[in-house]
Amino acid sequence: MKKIWALLINGLLAGLIIIMSGCTSLQESFASQMEVPTLEKQVNRVAIGMTIVRQNYIMTYKMPISADAKWPKAISHELEESQKQEIADKIQKDPYYATAHYTDFLQRRMLGSSATINQLGNYGHFAAMLINQTISPITYKVIQKTEVIYGKNSKNWPDIFDNDSLEDNFLEFKDGKMVDIEAISGDVYQNLGEAMISLTPIGMQKDLTQSQIEMLDAYEEVATLKSQKAQNESKLKIDEAQVKTKDKNENYKFLTTWEKQQIKQEILILDEQIKKAESIANEQEMIYFTLLDDAMIAIQNEINIDDENYVNLANNINIVSKEIQSGAIEAYTSFALALTNIVTNDVIMKFPTELVSLAIGKMYVPSNLQRKYDKRVLRVVKNSVYLLPNIFMGTYYAIKQIDLAQKYKDITETIMLAYEIKNKEL
Repeated sequence: MKKIWALLINGLLAGLIIIMSGCTSLQESFASQMEVPTLEKQVNRVAIGMTIVRQNYIMTYKMPISADAKWPKAISHELEESQKQEIADKIQKDPYYATAHYTDFLQRRMLGSSATINQLGNYGHFAAMLINQTISPITYKVIQKTEVIYGKNSKNWPDIFDNDSLEDNFLEFKDGKMVDIEAISGDVYQNLGEAMISLTPIGMQKDLTQSQIEMLDAYEEVATLKSQKAQNESKLKIDEAQVKTKDKNENYKFLTTWEKQQIKQEILILDEQIKKAESIANEQEMIYFTLLDDAMIAIQNEINIDDENYVNLANNINIVSKEIQSGAIEAYTSFALALTNIVTNDVIMKFPTELVSLAIGKMYVPSNLQRKYDKRVLRVVKNSVYLLPNIFMGTYYAIKQIDLAQKYKDITETIMLAYEIKNKEL
């Protein structure tokens, strides 16, 4: 069953990456096959995916936008080497990034390597050392957007590696202070969705607004149920791992047979609830997308390309939509890679051994980094409980963000193409 899961996940991941993404996701995928397969690395990978999903949510529903807003270009520009170095300097202050290189060799020795490395033999170990990426390309892009949303001062940033999010606050960072984002002139819309609807004929805007609200509510219901299911599955997995190494975890309270049966029964009930909720969500999504399709046809017939602000607003929405879609694909990649590594490398079952490696590894960490190292260990223990819930919730939202961004791109590109054709005729 494990091999079947791995094949399915890898096939889905490979197909999506090849069809829809660029080199960033491919680099992340390749690097994940070279790393030491630890639960901590999967926790951090999922944290980056969660951050992308949350940033996408903020850019869609929390950031004012206008025809002359500057932040769309700020989040989409290519990073220069000097900017990457500044970002690297900030990231290296994090407990994990500040201490990971002191424990990597020890953990590879105690936990082994990935299946890919083992197949390559000595060449694999050499390749792993060469391409071991402390900071992934996806992480650089996440921090770039963080600086736009929260400012250059990292003290105002949310803790992106804090994974203990539950279903009632998944799309919201618990901390962080956003910068004030205002337009220089022209009409200001409170969020991307409102701006998108403003491009459509007035007679369609009320129905679009209501349909969007109903769709988002339906999404939230599905994600909540998926989280509840994943939390139950986590309990069973963690208990299984503890049973396997019970001599090292004398204080752990094992699940009774009755408790396991109750959890399994609840999972079955949640499966049925998820099916119903997904059916409703898909229906609401279809209604909203159909309204958007109708709006695009209406726009083509009544396009207002003489209004420069109208076209500039469409251009800004298009830029943000592209970033949301590419980011959502990268988030999906992060979740899929984490799940693949969990299944193929038994990282949950090996977690007790991983904790032992971290305990031994402390002796290799310099004294000035001991406090950071302690925070790193505490964080991975806490975040491990939320790993599966975040993967399933994050994957669901990432897929929905990809689809929604595509609709917004289609409409705005229709407007921009009409404007371009008219200018050529003139």
